[in-house]
This record gives sequence, C-alpha cells and structure tokens, in this order.
Amino acid sequence: MLNITGFYTHPGMHKPGMISAKEVPYRALASRNGVLKITVKDHCREMTIGYEADTANHVPATKLTITLLDGMPYIDMEMTLTGKEKDNWPQADWFCLPFKLTRPTFTVSRTLGVMNPMTDIMYGANRDLYAVGSGVSLTDIDGAGVTVCPIDHPLVSLGRPGIWKFSLDYIPQKPVVYINLFNNQWNTNFRYWYSGTFSSRVRIWTFDKNSTQELNLQIPSFEARIPLLVAKAEGKAGTLPLMQTGIALSRKGIEVTAFKPANEKQTLLRVWEQAGVPGKLTIILPAGKTYSEATPVNLRNQPQGKNITIVQNKLTIDLPAYSPASFLLK
Repeated sequence: MLNITGFYTHPGMHKPGMISAKEVPYRALASRNGVLKITVKDHCREMTIGYEADTANHVPATKLTITLLDGMPYIDMEMTLTGKEKDNWPQADWFCLPFKLTRPTFTVSRTLGVMNPMTDIMYGANRDLYAVGSGVSLTDIDGAGVTVCPIDHPLVSLGRPGIWKFSLDYIPQKPVVYINLFNNQWNTNFRYWYSGTFSSRVRIWTFDKNSTQELNLQIPSFEARIPLLVAKAEGKAGTLPLMQTGIALSRKGIEVTAFKPANEKQTLLRVWEQAGVPGKLTIILPAGKTYSEATPVNLRNQPQGKNITIVQNKLTIDLPAYSPASFLLK
C-alpha cells in the first residue's frame, strides 16, 4: 500500500482559541481503495493514480502522476489536490514516501550546507520539521541509498509527521520522508486557511555505495530544481551568434549565483560551493569580453583581500567548503 496523502492531527500544542488537535480524529487516504490508470506517452511512461475524494470528511480529490523518462535514472512524481475546502480543524497534509531500507542515515541539504539530524541539531532546536535547500538522502548500512528532492514544497519531516510535535531528543530511524503540502499550525507570515487546487512535484533517484555526496545529492537536486530552459524567438534575426559558450567551472557541485553588470565598468561574479568539497576552482569566463583583474568583495560588494590577475579569461581561486566567493571583474 502506498500512502499518497493524509490529514494528520496530533495532541499537544495548538493556538489559543483553536480546536485542540486531540479532539480531531486521524484521517488518511491511501492507494488501497484507489483507481489505477496506466497510460503510455511518446518517449516516456506515465503512471497516473486517481482517487475519489471523501469530501464529507474534508479530504480533497487526489491524483498522483509518476513519470519515467527513457534513459533517465530518476522518477518524477506529482501530487495534485483538487478542490480542497477551507477548514478550521487542525490540519497538515503530507506527501508520504516510505522506502525499504534497513537502518538509514539521513543527510539533509540545507541552505548553508548539509546536516545529519542525529548529530548536527543543537539541543532545544526543532528536530521534527526542516526546510530543505535541495534534497534529502537516505543511506543504508551498505552505503547505497535513495535521494528525495522536493521541487515545490521545502518543509520535510523524517520518520514521522512533524506538525504539532516538538521533541528535545527525537532522532529519525524509520526510512520515511514526509513532504508537508500545507498546515495551519502557524499563521504568522503564512496563509491560515488553505483551499483550492494545487500540486507538488518530487524527484527520486537511487545511488550505489561508491557514490559521493556531490553526485548523489547536490548535483541531481539542482538539476531538478533549476532545469535547463529553452526559449524561441520569432522575427528578424539580430547580431548575436547562433552559438556561444557561457561561463564554465573546472569542477561540479558549485553554483554560479551571480554573473551580471555591477556598474558601467565592472561585472559581478559570485560562486557558491554546495558539495562540501574545498579546493582550487578555475572559472572560465565567456568570450566576447576580455577580463584582466578580479577584486574579491563581500556580499555588499565591498572590497576585501588582494586583487587577482585573470589570465586568458581564466580566474583560479581557493574555494572553501559550503562557502560563497564574490568578485568584481574588470
């Protein structure tokens, strides 16, 4: 049985004046009673699972689409909730992904680096709900595992649903990833009542015991969340070349977060190491302009450090793990 989505309520914390979660029965929707429809499209296989909504019990119509593209080592899943009504009962809706692993070790990619929920959370901090920067990997005792990349909804709980929970010592052990689609535990800076139709996409892939964190987590996650875009323009051709090489890096696992004019004479370049691998990085600047010097700057573009000579449009720097580096090029 595949748990597709569920409304989970938990006793404990609740807002003043709001109905207590312990007064609400647990309700979940699973594929046991679902209607399965399989369709085949050009160059891909697409599995669509549809469900009839039990609207009397506040469960919206739910559809899961699973797409497998020819030659691609991942599965794309999209959960769509149709016609959800507003409800003032305590609610949290989850995209539940259970995996068959014996004793998983979790790695959560956050904005500033990766985190092990067993060792890297300070006492008193939230252990039940995380904001994911790129993805979550589960590694089994043999070194192989699976990675989950939530594309649209970044809040994730591991092992158990994490809304209306707060633990000082919880460590996830069950190989289950819960992606939070919405909740009404908080309303500060967030909508309180969620209604309407919306969807959430997830990409999943496996890795073997010889894979590195860079290859099994960061690189595929960023490829999923920031896909290649193609645009077509009609009309009279301009003067730009049909093909042109852009900025290039000597190794993977690094984001280019800025490459744009800073003023009339300088270009802002910013890179950010994401894979936890320190070392030298050579940045190959695109043709069309000749750059001679790079001035290290902070995030406010204020100079810091000595200028670096650019040779043949190549800039070589030492980039620490999980660190950004910014430059003004001239």
